[in-house]
Amino acid sequence: MRLRKRYLFGASMLAGAGLLLLKKKEPASTSHLKEYLSHLDEDLSPDADKDPDEVGLTKLDSIYRAEWQANGYPRSRKELEDLEK
Repeated sequence: MRLRKRYLFGASMLAGAGLLLLKKKEPASTSHLKEYLSHLDEDLSPDADKDPDEVGLTKLDSIYRAEWQANGYPRSRKELEDLEK
């Protein structure tokens, strides 16, 4: 009985330590993503000299703009009503 309690206590300590280590590692991976996105948000758009609509945009804004244009966003209410007809 006493040995079983020791095993149970040791297993719970190992599980708790493992969870703490996993939780401690997670913010480091998100900080890399935040650094990368902030880097993209600081640099100017590479297409600013080719496209007058890109002037004043950052790389991140340019990426979002390209995605919105590819998907047809943003649509005005009138355009949406015309598509439904």
